Amino acid sequence: MGTEIEDIFTPQSLSVWQFMIEDGQGCYIPPYQRPYSWDEENILRLFEDVLRGMHQIALRPDTVTFIGAIIAIHDTKYRTVKPMYRNEVPPRVMTIIDGQQRICTILMLNIVLHDYILRARKRLQEESDPPLSWIYEECSSVLSDLKKTYMIDRHRGDDDFRYYPRVIRAYSDAWSRRQRQAKYESPVAKLTWKYIKFTNTQTTSQFQLNLGKSDDYKMVDNAFYAIQEEVECICDSQSSERGFPNVVDFTHGHDSLREIWHCAPPAEVKQYILNGINDQHYRHFCQLLRCLILARYFNNRVATTVVTTQNEDDALDMFEALNTTGQPLTAFETFKPKIIEREQLQSYEESESHKWVTEIEDYLNRYRKADERQRFTAEMLVHFALIETGSELQLTLNHQRRYLRDEFEKLTQLDDIGENRAFVQSLARLASFMGRMWDVLKGSKPDFKSLDIDDEEALVGFQVLKELNHSITIAPLCRFFQQILDAEQKSSHEDRTDDFVAAIKATVAFSILWRGAMGETRNIDARYRAIMRTGVSSGKEFIPPLARRANGQSECVSISNYKKALQIVLKDSGNIRTKEDWVSRASTTPIYKHSKKIARFLIFCASDLTIPDKTQKGLLKKARPPINPMLTLRQWDHTAYLTIEHIAPKSATTGWNEEIYYDSKTVHTLGNLTLLPKDVNEIIGSKSWEHKQLMFSLLSAETTEAFDECDAKLKPAGLTFGKSTGEVLANAKYLGLCKSVALYDEDWSLDIIQRRSRCLAELAWDRLEKWLFD
Repeated sequence: MGTEIEDIFTPQSLSVWQFMIEDGQGCYIPPYQRPYSWDEENILRLFEDVLRGMHQIALRPDTVTFIGAIIAIHDTKYRTVKPMYRNEVPPRVMTIIDGQQRICTILMLNIVLHDYILRARKRLQEESDPPLSWIYEECSSVLSDLKKTYMIDRHRGDDDFRYYPRVIRAYSDAWSRRQRQAKYESPVAKLTWKYIKFTNTQTTSQFQLNLGKSDDYKMVDNAFYAIQEEVECICDSQSSERGFPNVVDFTHGHDSLREIWHCAPPAEVKQYILNGINDQHYRHFCQLLRCLILARYFNNRVATTVVTTQNEDDALDMFEALNTTGQPLTAFETFKPKIIEREQLQSYEESESHKWVTEIEDYLNRYRKADERQRFTAEMLVHFALIETGSELQLTLNHQRRYLRDEFEKLTQLDDIGENRAFVQSLARLASFMGRMWDVLKGSKPDFKSLDIDDEEALVGFQVLKELNHSITIAPLCRFFQQILDAEQKSSHEDRTDDFVAAIKATVAFSILWRGAMGETRNIDARYRAIMRTGVSSGKEFIPPLARRANGQSECVSISNYKKALQIVLKDSGNIRTKEDWVSRASTTPIYKHSKKIARFLIFCASDLTIPDKTQKGLLKKARPPINPMLTLRQWDHTAYLTIEHIAPKSATTGWNEEIYYDSKTVHTLGNLTLLPKDVNEIIGSKSWEHKQLMFSLLSAETTEAFDECDAKLKPAGLTFGKSTGEVLANAKYLGLCKSVALYDEDWSLDIIQRRSRCLAELAWDRLEKWLFD
């Protein structure tokens, strides 16, 4: 027999009172739920909705106020309750997946109403007039109803401990009729417990709340006092200034009281409301009546749809699907309780897992907005699955929740808590990598100094990966980063730091060579995933996967294996086996169209430690180090090299060789590109080759005399500039990259572009080859 939907999701429309007073029902807030967070604005909005509904009763007697759905698990086996004393748990436990903010606010409002009515009723205890006797009895009835919404009476136990707060939170609280076991420390449960004990003293004073100094306690304190103030203003007001209908209006011309009470008040009560204004008790009577009306409407006419499921996955999936106004819990937030449970609550604070969880939360908590935190958590877990098992995890919340839970449970079954801790540690290492290296705070740079890394080439390469948003490389790089943090001895630390630097360079070289030859990404992500999950092979040689537990067992990290894997992929999947293979393809690839950042980096690589070749004008050749170092962070970030200039314009214009434009890709190849500052690039634009060459000569002049000589040629050549443009050229820094182009004194042609493309490609290969193959 197939699965019946109604067996999975059971929706039920209930009033607030019907839901809260369910016999023996306790509401349980699981540990991954965020703390209570409603502020005064949220609370006032709830009052506005309720008061708006009360106004509507005169026009539409069946008016109700809907406050949204509650999603809960009917935990018949008490699997979610931690800690738990089996014989002390209420008969029915509802684990609240969505709706805790509303439920807690409902509970607080009913406590405030109970407190107000309890105090106000005492003033009428000796009065026997029919209207006053009537309202006294109604107070007793409403007090009894309200009491059931915030507490459960177990009928026996150690003194006050027979009474349970209706709502408690995991780990902070424990239901029990035994004083030695019961614990109510979460803000809302503590509030309820304090009020239960307060009412049992039969005091006539107003209930005062002061939970404690923590932020969570203060949030509930503030919410409670905001509710208390609003109720008092509504009850004490003699007009409708708070939006509460005047009590006279409730009896004059319509049966609003009948609708709220389900029966009409006695005739003498109606007459007293209409005509008893001069009675000494009249004002107090009206205050109490307003409070009773508010209590009756709020509990009987405020409605919710309670959707009950039998398991956590179904409840969380439904919450994610229905949630349109807020943000569901992140996959990590729902996973954290599993970690606590594995370590056991009493040991968690001192455990290794607590340390790792703190590191993870330090990274994620930098994202204050819920949607940002959700996005960065999801992206982090995609990388983690690749690091941990080589799995390609989706961004969807339910897949990520299940991945964390299932993989953690597999390790739990091994009966070695060290495996569970290593799993959490691995995630913490990734969070550290993301926070310190990849997702650095605005205005900050990756933190390589703390790792004693000063290899400028690696630093530039890493920056290129970040600027390309080449996030698939996070997984392999983090595996080597993890080894640094795990190293205990200094010698081992240094070796693993060297491996991390080598991994950065190899990754950059592979990705740039692949993209430089292919132009497009050409499934490069799939190649990295294969390296992580399955490993790669060539002939009889097999390189094992890089993921930590790709085959269910821990894999070692080896820089030589990683390089070999990248080499195999480049040769077998990319068909790049020799320098000539790469040069022939890279020199004809319109790299500018595919990726400006890769084009810029290839020009940097080709220009590093080179000088103009005076025997082959327009080209470059290797120089003796340290002449013209380009692969430094200072140069990479320098404004002089930020933009790419097309020597022959992108589109054919008068004065340029037509051959260049026979194939539209030619102008976007390496040989037709150079680097310029943004303001200079805008000036040079699409000028003729004659003018461009002159300006390149000006910009690469090595002496003041040479600069002045070039400057003197501008006007006779037909180049005149306004004051601001002239100042840009006059103040331009020496641009050595323009020198080789400036020396080319023939027409800019297809031939020089092709020869220059090959030259730059050869130089770039020579620079990157060492990073991957040495």
